[in-house]
Parts: sequence; structure tokens; C-alpha cells
Amino acid sequence: MKATQRPIAALEDKFIPAHQLAASLIDLAMSRGVDKNPLMRGTRIFYQDIKAGSSQLSADQLLRLVANAKSQVGGYDCSFQLGRRLFPGNYGAISNALLNSRNMQEALRLLNVFMLHICPFMQGYSYQDAKQYHLVINDTLGCGEQWQFIVETYFTALVAATKLLLGRRLPFHFDFPFARPRYIQEYETNLGFRLNFSQPVLRIRFDLEWLKMPFDQQSQSLKWHAVQQLKQQHFPYQGFVAAVRDNLRYKRNQSLQETATLFAMSPATFKRKLQQHGVRFQQLQDELGLQQAIYLLQVKKLNNEDSAQMMEFSDIPNFRRAVKRWTGFTPTQLRLS
Repeated sequence: MKATQRPIAALEDKFIPAHQLAASLIDLAMSRGVDKNPLMRGTRIFYQDIKAGSSQLSADQLLRLVANAKSQVGGYDCSFQLGRRLFPGNYGAISNALLNSRNMQEALRLLNVFMLHICPFMQGYSYQDAKQYHLVINDTLGCGEQWQFIVETYFTALVAATKLLLGRRLPFHFDFPFARPRYIQEYETNLGFRLNFSQPVLRIRFDLEWLKMPFDQQSQSLKWHAVQQLKQQHFPYQGFVAAVRDNLRYKRNQSLQETATLFAMSPATFKRKLQQHGVRFQQLQDELGLQQAIYLLQVKKLNNEDSAQMMEFSDIPNFRRAVKRWTGFTPTQLRLS
């Protein structure tokens, strides 16, 4: 199946309701004394559209708004405070579906299908080991310099949401590819103390027992009605970077030309499109290689021979060099970590 058969959102496509993330961020900044005019300068967002609640924004506009807010709102807590405001917020059907889900497992399945409705910047894929559920997070649209702010915002929203749904705080473990920040107290206050920085992947982990823990206000009939509403909304299936990544996930060594053909583009146009989203083709291939190596070596504990074969390496030395380049660790170090 060609990738173009499903609707894909680009960075400049307007599909994100203005009354959701943008409205919350503008309200937060204005509550801190920021003037709305410089806050929205260069974003092509107009305050009357936010108040009207009927307009849609692009991811590019939202990222410009985030950049302005970061420079104009004092302190280091803007992203975390924003995250606390997001759920249930003004998200309508997706919020209702999650609020009325049976448990974490059901909520995560909904998010997998309707992620762009509530978190348009992120893509996740999951796996389990004997003890924990792992959710690996990737950038779906090309957030660039605003990625860490986006991560802080939505991870805080996740912690706050699960506390609301479960009636207590779920003990998440967070692995960040960022260096330990100077404002570590904000991470600890909003996300807890199970924090690891300078990690190869962005990942959320929690013990498997929490998957089936019942939510406080579950209702299968209300959830069903909310899901029917979601199905009637005209949202893209996924972001452009996520679509390319998913395509490569099944054939990581596929060439740029082969991938461009699947997206009904010439190689030059496809390469330009990737650049507009702040990524390179080789970068996505390496990212997927890194994530697969971590899964096979760190989670599954496979030996080098089996891992190399599954990743289609012709010899072990090349496999070892690639793993070291991707992760900073040798295969043995990953297996023992």
C-alpha cells in the first residue's frame, strides 16, 4: 500500500484547533504579564480567532508561538504549567473517550489511533518485557528546537491525566535524550524522581500491573459515543515525519528513491520535504536502527549474532560499529544495562 493512501499532515497544514494548545499557552503567558501582541508576532495567529474558537492552526504556527512564549515568559516552568492545563481541557471527544476508558491499556489503544487529536507533535510505539511496559516517543512533525518544551508539556499532561483517571499518581520512569537540566526541580515536581537523562531514546516506562488498574470514572457507553464522534472528525492519520518513519520501520535499509516513490514524490521533492520538517533521510534510518538495537539487546537480551541477523547486517564487526555509533554503547554494554 502506498503511504499517500492515508491522509498525512505536513508542518504547514492547518488542522489543529486554535482553542486547544494555543489558547492554553496564550492564557498562561498573559497571566504572567506577557502582552498578547508580541507573544503572537510572526505566528500568523490572531487573538480574535482564538476567542472565536473556530479556526485551525498549523504545527508550524504553534511552534512559533512556543518559541515566543519561551523567550517572553520568565522562569523555567512554562512548559510544565502548560502541561497541567491540557487535560481534560478543550479537547472534546478525545478527552471524553479517555476519561471514560476502562483502564490504562484501553486509553493507550485510543491514543495510538487518535494521537493527532490531542497530541499532534508526538508518535509512540510500545513493547513489553517481563516486568514493564515501554512507550518510545518520536517527533511526528519536526519540532526542532522546541522539541524539549513539547516533551516537558505533554509528559506533564500525562502525569496529571493519569492521576485524575486513577485517583493516584502512576509511578512512571522517564528516559530523556537531553542532558540533565539546570531546572531539575521542575522535572522532579511535575514528573517525579524516576528520571534518566542523556539516554539513547525518549521513553516512558511503567510496571505492567498498572495497565489493568481500573480508572475511577469508566463508562463503556460514553466512551463508545465519544469514539463515534472522533471517527466523524476529519483529522489527518499522522504527521509526515511519522509516516516516513513508519514506512522505514518495516524496511529500514530502503533507499531514499524507493521511499520517495511510495510517497508519490520525486527523490528531489521528497528530500526537500524532509528538510522542511528538519530531518534527513539517513537520520531517520539511524534513529530506527538505534531503537531496534536497544529493543533487541537491552530489552530482549539477544546475542550479537541473532540481533545482527534480525537487523540485516552481513557481519558482526559492522553490527558492533553501528550500535556503538548509534547509542554510544557497545552491544555488550547495552545488554548488561
